[in-house]
Formats: sequence, structure tokens, C-alpha cells
Amino acid sequence: MKKISILLLVSIIIITGLSPTMAFGENGYDKKLEEMIIYTKELFNISDEYDVFDSSVSSYDGKTYFYLSWSDSEEKLDNIYVNVDNLGNIISYNSYPPVYKEPDQKLPNYTVNEAEKIAMDFITKIAKDISKSLKLIPNKTPMSTWDTNYYFNYIRWVNDIPYNQNSVSVNVDKFTGEVTSYYASWDWDEEFPNPEDKISLEEAKEAYEKEIGLKLIYKTNRNYPLPVDTMDEPAYHLAYSPLYAGRAIDAFTGKETPIDIYDVYYGMREAVVMDEAGGNLTPAERAAVEKLTDLLDEKAVEKLARELLNIGEEAELYSKNLYKSYKNPDDYIWNLYFRDQTDGDINNYIDASIDAKTGELLSFYKSLHHFGDAKSQISRQEALDLAKEYIKTIEPNRINEIELMEDIYAQDNQLSYGFQFIRKTNGIYVEDDRIFIGVDGVNKEVHSYSISWYKGELPSTDNIISLDKAYEVLWDQIGLELNYVKTYDYSNPNKPKSELKLVYALNRDKPPIISATTGEILDYTGQPYREVKAISYIDIDDSYAKDKIKTIGEYGVGFYEEEFKPKDKINQRDFIYLLWQSMNQYRYIDLSNEDIYKEFISMGYLKEEEKNPEAIVTNEEAVKYILRVMKYDKVAEIEGIYSDIFPDSKDISEGLKGYINIAYGLKILSEDDAGNIRPKYELNREDAADIIYNYMFN
Repeated sequence: MKKISILLLVSIIIITGLSPTMAFGENGYDKKLEEMIIYTKELFNISDEYDVFDSSVSSYDGKTYFYLSWSDSEEKLDNIYVNVDNLGNIISYNSYPPVYKEPDQKLPNYTVNEAEKIAMDFITKIAKDISKSLKLIPNKTPMSTWDTNYYFNYIRWVNDIPYNQNSVSVNVDKFTGEVTSYYASWDWDEEFPNPEDKISLEEAKEAYEKEIGLKLIYKTNRNYPLPVDTMDEPAYHLAYSPLYAGRAIDAFTGKETPIDIYDVYYGMREAVVMDEAGGNLTPAERAAVEKLTDLLDEKAVEKLARELLNIGEEAELYSKNLYKSYKNPDDYIWNLYFRDQTDGDINNYIDASIDAKTGELLSFYKSLHHFGDAKSQISRQEALDLAKEYIKTIEPNRINEIELMEDIYAQDNQLSYGFQFIRKTNGIYVEDDRIFIGVDGVNKEVHSYSISWYKGELPSTDNIISLDKAYEVLWDQIGLELNYVKTYDYSNPNKPKSELKLVYALNRDKPPIISATTGEILDYTGQPYREVKAISYIDIDDSYAKDKIKTIGEYGVGFYEEEFKPKDKINQRDFIYLLWQSMNQYRYIDLSNEDIYKEFISMGYLKEEEKNPEAIVTNEEAVKYILRVMKYDKVAEIEGIYSDIFPDSKDISEGLKGYINIAYGLKILSEDDAGNIRPKYELNREDAADIIYNYMFN
């Protein structure tokens, strides 16, 4: 670590006459580092009280980056980290205390609007040119009491057109109003195409239908996170959607162009623990055991793999694992890894997967070794012919059910070629069913193979809407928008060429998935897409709890309806729903009422016999549920230690006095003007909001 010499820094200023806006000369790294230290300290007002400093430097693609950090050995000052390039552009800034302290309160000292102004003032101070071309991305998700920061994300706009690959993010502390984090992903030297000669939106729509288009696809219901252990088979639904992600229409030529957006990989397998067990089995347990009946044992599957892939005895079986198939839950898969180190320093290996029941080869990959003078011996077409012949040999019944997927980066004279085929059944694509073949262009042989194929029943094709109707939905509810995008030419994979283009791309606000049966837009789980809406009501102005109702709504706690109905009595179902929302502020989907009840009962927040969705909730019942969620129930139920502190304590139900007294002490529940706690008082919806607010913020 280095200590900063203030005298040294002052001398640098005198000698160099450096100012934050100067053009830097061709100095060495040491001189640049000195300049960046002074520049950064002045920019962020970093005091001389810091006694520990560290730095590092990296260089990439003609630019130099300096990583600077300040800390205080006495741990009185915040740690500060800055990444700045050699031109003085701030890439990132982070500040955080040496020891984290929980805030004394949950309600922020600064409103989101005040914090947003702080964020923009910060950007303007350190990157004035950047600030002029930023637009804030509206945050549609509720706030959370668990967050100590507000998060602001901005996108770059040029010629009133978004450039999503350039962005700035700023975090502002809710309690201090200090900027804690800044990050800029920015192209400072790009030339943006003038949109003056672009094709019209109508021309772009016609080009999209011709060049990219919607396809009828069996799509999987992709849940987040993906289930690791489930008895349910992956559900499929029929939808119209683009077959290829990351395609758009060039705004000048009307031709298809890639925009480098990739799908998430959804392959997942679960390890199986093999234990001997005895005793009686339930039907469900017996079914699980039967799934493991007749599986190939370790010796049999090794022998089979060696035969199928011509693996000699010189290759040792280094590891083996048995997995459950995610796509076909009744199936199990053996994965085997062979390695051969007999050829000097060259590590040859084969990774293979085999169906544990049928012995079907599901995948393999053989290590490739191409040396400096290696040249491809076959064209791409010849490699494709090899791939098709291999599929005919290993999967003769499926060769007519697949279609080669387009590869826009395909070219001849590659040392290795890759071909991906998608399943197509009755003219309909099956989203995640693929066969992949890798061909070694030097040795003219298949070096890798994998198949992913759903064995279950696919949805019926009855009552499918027309493609024309799907396009109506696409253009009316999703539509195209102009975007600047940076695209890459991967013809030279070692050094891809980039180009900034103006394109018409599908609007990103909604998923481009249209139900083939209802015409609704679907989300990635296969459910009807629902926009995230702010909670707001038209009938709370006369409620004593108006501000609290509004505040908890900002944190995602409330009803997504126009009316809150503050004077109506609240039933158990709705109170439990509000309480569940307050506990799950990072939720991405709403559970059904029945699922929420199941969760509450399984977690011990509610007893099975207490379930009564339509019953009106009382004060004592409300705090009973809340204190169970807070894990205070064991303390609340200690007998003989709680006094009668209210005039009406005698009205508290047996066993609930501790709950009432603790809730009162925590300011979750308050007495009335006469000092009564009213345990049997039936809550209105505004009373429920008041109690939920007190639980969340006291």
C-alpha cells in the first residue's frame, strides 16, 4: 500500500499546471497516475485525511484505465474507489463505510424526487457532456424497506433515439443523500448515423414480416428461478414469436441485422443422491423408486460409452455422475468424463452423456487440438453434409423432424464448424428441442454432439388464431421503435469488428410472445403479460390513514384496484395478503390467495384451524400474525410475565396478552383516547394499513 504525499501532489500541480479539462500528453504510466490522483481528488473532494492509498493500471484497446482507492486506517472515513481512464473520463465511483451500520429508521430522509435530483447533479458535475444525452428509465418496481439506496438508471439518447448499450447508473443513499455508486458504460468516440434517410415505420413493418417474422412455436414456461427438484414436467404453450432472438431491421436498407441479444441458457440437471432405504413406502415414494428401476449401472454405462465413441483403454474414466433430466423428469442421465494423458503434454478428453435407461447417446464432446499450421480440409457445406449423415446414423427417426437454424456468421475455411438444428413437428417449432453437431474441419469428423428432446405430449393445435391476427396484435400492442445498436462482425473471431447502426427493433417493454389460442401477449412463464402498475387509489382523501396507505403502496403493499375502500371491514384473506406483500418486497409475481395461505401455514405464521378467509380480523388477531412473522411468538407466549397495562386488558383472549403488550411496545398497536387497546375491535381496511405501516417502519 502507498501513503499519499500531499507535498508531492502540490508540487505536481505547480509543475504540470494540471486542470481537470486539460488534454493529457504522451506521458508514462507513472506520470498519468499522478495526474489522475490529483484530478480525481479535486473532482470528488477527497480530503487529505486519508492515510492509505492503493492503485493499479490496465490497458485495453488503446485506452488506459486507472483504479484508485482511498481508505482510512482508523476506519473513520468512508472507503472510496474510482476507475478513471487516461482522458479523465470517470468509469465508476463507489463509496461505502468501513463498518456497515444498520439505519436507525426505515423511512427515508430523502424522497425519490430529491434523490433523483442529487443523482443528476452528480452526473452533471463529473460528466457534463454525458448528462445532456441521458433519459431516466422509469422504475416500475416498488421500493423496499430493505434497501438503503435509491437506484437510478439512465439510457443514452442521440437524435431523440435510444442507444441502450450506453447507460449510466447512480445509487443515492436514502438517509444521507450521498451518492454511493456511479457507473458509466459509454462510447465516447462513436459516430452516430444520421436518421434523415431512414425508411418509414410502415416499410420497416413490411421488412420485419418478410425478413424476420413471427413463427408458430411450442414455447416452454420458463419460471425464475428454474425448478431444481420438481415432479412437474415442463409445460408448453403455443405462441407466435420470433424464432431468433436479437434480430432487427436495418433502418436504411430494410434488411435483417443482428443486434447481439442472447437467450438465457436453460439447461439444468439435478444430482441424485443414492441411499439405501428400508421400511414402508408411500405411493409417491414408490413411484420415485420405480423411476430408478432398470437403470444402467456404472460398469455397464462405461462399457457402452467406450463402444459408442470408440474410447480405448488408455483413456481413464476420471469422473461419473448420475443426473435427473429437467426436461423429461422420468429420465436419468449418466455423465462420464474420460481423459487420456499418454500423449505428452496434450490433454485429450471426452465428455459424454447417456440416457441411464435406454442407453441413448445424448451428448459428447471430444477435445480439439489444432496447431499453428492447421488448415480446414472441407468447406462448410461438406461439414454440413457430414453433420446430417451423423444424425441419420444416430437419430434416423428424427432427421425429418429438424430444421437447420440460420447462422448469420457462417463462413468457409473454419477449423471447426457448428450446426444447430431445431425440432419442427407438424410445421411448428419446438423451442428448446435442439440437436447440435460440431465438425472438425481439419480431421473431417464429428467432434461434438448433443440432443435435447421433450418426450411428453405437446399442446393441441385446435383453435389457433391466424398469423395475420398475430401480426395485428404485434403491431397494435408491441410495435417497432428506432434504436441505435452496436453490431459485431465475427468473421474474425479473434478481433470482431464493430459497427454502430440505426435499426427498427421490437419494443422492449413487452415480451414478443403472442398466445396462439387467445391472442394475448404472454410473459416468459406462459402467463398473460401484466404491466407493473403503481398502486394508487381515488378514495383515500378522507381517510385518517391516507399518508400511510399511500406510503405502503409505494413499497408494493396494497391492492391493484382504483378503490382502497378504507371504511370497509378487512377480512383475513386480504389482511394476510397485505402482510405477505410487506414480507416479500422483491417478489416478481403475485401468489394466489391459496398459495399464500399454504406458505403462511407451512411457515407457522397461521395455524390450519385458524384459516378463515372471510372472517373479519381483530386487533389481537392482526398482531398475532405479525409477531409470528417477526419470530416473536415464542417470547409472546411465555406465561406469567405480562401485566395488565390497559384498562381493557381483561378482554384480551387467553394466550394473546404477550402479543398485545409486545405489539404496543413496538408501536405496532396503539391505545385509544381512553387508554384502551380494544383487542376485539374489528379492523377497517384503513386500520389494517395503519398497523401494517407501523410494522414495516417502526
